[in-house]
Amino acid sequence: MSSTQDLSEAELDRPAVIVSSDSHVGPRLEEDLRQYCPEAWLDEFDNDMSKQKYLAEKAVRQAAEAGEPEPLSHPNLSLPGHYDPAANIADMNAEGIASQVLFHFSQNGENFPWVGQGLWTIYDFERGAVAYEIYNRWLADFCSVEPGRHIGLAYLPTWDIDAAIVEMRRCRESGLKAINFPPPSRPNHIEYNDQRWDPFWAAAAELDMALVTHASGAAHFDYHGGPSGTAIMIFESGGYMARRSVWWLAMSGVFERHPGLRLVITEQFEGWWRQTLHEMDVVGGRFGPDMALPKPPSDYARSNVFIGASFLSPGMAEDAQTHGYDTNVIWGSDYPHVEGTFVKVDDPSAEPITQLSLRNTFGGVGPSSAQRMLGTNGARAFGLDAAELRDVADRIGAPSLRTLTTRPDTLPEIPDGSMAFSGQVGFLPA
Repeated sequence: MSSTQDLSEAELDRPAVIVSSDSHVGPRLEEDLRQYCPEAWLDEFDNDMSKQKYLAEKAVRQAAEAGEPEPLSHPNLSLPGHYDPAANIADMNAEGIASQVLFHFSQNGENFPWVGQGLWTIYDFERGAVAYEIYNRWLADFCSVEPGRHIGLAYLPTWDIDAAIVEMRRCRESGLKAINFPPPSRPNHIEYNDQRWDPFWAAAAELDMALVTHASGAAHFDYHGGPSGTAIMIFESGGYMARRSVWWLAMSGVFERHPGLRLVITEQFEGWWRQTLHEMDVVGGRFGPDMALPKPPSDYARSNVFIGASFLSPGMAEDAQTHGYDTNVIWGSDYPHVEGTFVKVDDPSAEPITQLSLRNTFGGVGPSSAQRMLGTNGARAFGLDAAELRDVADRIGAPSLRTLTTRPDTLPEIPDGSMAFSGQVGFLPA
């Protein structure tokens, strides 16, 4: 086991505060979202719902004809936690998670009305704005069941800055805590280094709402065919493209003008943080005298940017501790995605797979560093009440830091694509 650093024996044995930077919900169109649709849009809502049902049934038929599993056959994809707040919280309690971020698209086949999964570029802005407001209202009610347990992300009409600010304020008043923030360069959007965005940045900082980017939210997110097409797609769109907000905001002076603004880049793999910060400083120093920034771009990244590491490997956890960016990393479970750490097991007395995954990841770092990446950074990034989270951890009997920094002797085999133990193949370049 790693060194205890500066924690007392009592602190090591107390339930740890765990905040997940990445989880998902999938409200059902008919049972959940329809009641939030404005009356003037109900006919169009119902038409779209019928279309989506037809496409879902068609996908099932095509899978059967091809002798393939049904699209939603994985047990994670039929959990009531996709749309039922009580069931979602029960799963959190079983995993020992005090609070978690909520994105849409939980892989259960339920999409936004009119705009599909809501992750790609929206061209029908009028319907897009209505769809986002419908979802935001449902999400606020979902998060109200146990306030503080969920960090609901507001989906905003970012193609219209003024409208986005209005919806941001309404969402904050309704209890949503952060913003689903698309990476730069979406068609018909003003680029983020344009100072017309300053009222938006100011409002987000004033309302204490972090900007949260998911790996699959890049503007040019597309599926790639051919050999290793999925890996190439994830590398380009899920990795590099999704990170672009870091240098767009840091190098254009957004964090200098709005020091209270926070950016969380979610579902990130390892090996890019230190190199990117170095490159930002090199490029800024050579080609950016017009920026007139009083600090290097890397300083803004360290103070204002967090890395949501859903597939946090032991190597990255240890590297973060060694090189001091464990103050920026936030672990994530990716619940209930099939690639996440949540795995339904038949034996209710068995150690949860999420806990085994955490022990595998944090077994090589000290408890103080582990606590930062598990909970402290998340509470800071999302403006959560630390005392309230501590009470939740105690109440649900979360695993202790001593347990979470003790690596398991063996790891179970995890079927069906889960990356709960992705650190087994994770590595950092020399």
